[in-house]
Amino acid sequence: MPPTIATAHLSDAAFLVAVSTCTLPLDQFHHGDHLRLAWLELHARPFQEALSRIRRTIQAFAAHHGKAAIYHETITTAWVALLTSHREPTFAEFLRANEDLLSAKLLERYWSPQTLFSAAAKQAWIPPDRAPLPIDPAILNTLTKDSR
Repeated sequence: MPPTIATAHLSDAAFLVAVSTCTLPLDQFHHGDHLRLAWLELHARPFQEALSRIRRTIQAFAAHHGKAAIYHETITTAWVALLTSHREPTFAEFLRANEDLLSAKLLERYWSPQTLFSAAAKQAWIPPDRAPLPIDPAILNTLTKDSR
């Protein structure tokens, strides 16, 4: 089952404005919408800059809606890193081609639940403890350096 994209009715530009200005209602920012944000940022700028913007945007959005405590660094970083390995030209094509991979459970292929849902992983990047991420080694190196 594909992830819900509650913001599918918005253009990419309108979506980015609504998220970054925190005018998007909280109930319209599901897992699929997080992926959309990451996809758009990754296609607009280099990885490190995109990751920084995604982090700031999600953290500000969550804080604005009184949910600052739900931000999870390892989950956010993992999904952004995984998206770098996809070459589909549009987000819609990415969704169609990868529907079976978009479950939030995907990360449990790489992390044990104990590690992924730990307080440490919520606060900072924790590398996978089950299997390596299938991403460009340069991206992986950036994440490893970033976690020190």
